Amino acid sequence: MDSIEKQAGTDGARKTALRAHAIVVKLKEMGLPEHLDAYLARLSTDLSDISHAESVLDKQLKSLLESSTDWQDIGDCLTDLRTTLDHIEWHIKSVRVPAKTIAMFSYHNAS
Repeated sequence: MDSIEKQAGTDGARKTALRAHAIVVKLKEMGLPEHLDAYLARLSTDLSDISHAESVLDKQLKSLLESSTDWQDIGDCLTDLRTTLDHIEWHIKSVRVPAKTIAMFSYHNAS
């Protein structure tokens, strides 16, 4: 991994962490109670990781379409895509309960 790839990875991680933090701040400023903090942690992490993975997926699709006609390259691109899709799938499953729990709290406290 060269320094450009490392920097891109660091930038992506930073953006993902900042987005997760923004979600936490938004809901805590609105008065989300402490007993929902574990759900909030999962919600913010999962949503920000899904958002970041979507941009990674887009880059991987472009890479597939722009790759050479070598089957090794195509296989590598598809393997990378599958890894990203598996990562997204894991977060989608993980976010369901916290999203539902916090949504129920939201509706219960709506004015």
